[in-house]
Amino acid sequence: MSNSETKMGMFGGVSLSVLGQMPSNILQTVLLAALGACVSFFVSRILQWLSKIK
Repeated sequence: MSNSETKMGMFGGVSLSVLGQMPSNILQTVLLAALGACVSFFVSRILQWLSKIK
């Protein structure tokens, strides 16, 4: 196992444990913000693709 794999595993474990300690409204806000960012990104990519076709 490489050093970077160990660091990423440790980071993932710490991140998940911190998320488990957060109040639910903060976690919900973070998840909705991430979902909104993903939707915005994909909509902009689709619109760029459609504008290249015409």
